[in-house]
Amino acid sequence: MKVLRSATQDDLWALQVFLRRANISIGDLEDKIEDFIILEEENEGICGTIGIEEYGNAGLLRSLVIGPSVKQFQLLQMFEHTQQHARKKGLEQLYLVTNKNNFIQFFELLNFYPQPIHTAPQTMLASDFFQEITQQEGCTLMVCELMG
Repeated sequence: MKVLRSATQDDLWALQVFLRRANISIGDLEDKIEDFIILEEENEGICGTIGIEEYGNAGLLRSLVIGPSVKQFQLLQMFEHTQQHARKKGLEQLYLVTNKNNFIQFFELLNFYPQPIHTAPQTMLASDFFQEITQQEGCTLMVCELMG
């Protein structure tokens, strides 16, 4: 049985190992681990994760990694849990950047809609992380309004 929950400092080592296997940067993970959602399998450990990078009252999804055992409905649950986590933190918008055009319809089911990259919040536009991920060829910025 898989369990979905927010990460804690006790998950740091396991999450670092999981993200390294996917070649995801873990440089600031220790400071931001409470903004990661974990999907874990009893006896097998972490099988999926997603994090939120905060920019004022907006968040940018980062480090989405899922293992082969994660089903589509569990991925949907991960996003719903992440949106709830963002609302609890008082965030008003949640952004994501994808370079996989075949996922755009999936993200639209979760109320994310394509936006021009230059419309992202100024603090997000100015960050090294955002500039790095928007250098990907064919990337799309999507936003989900969390209020209302």
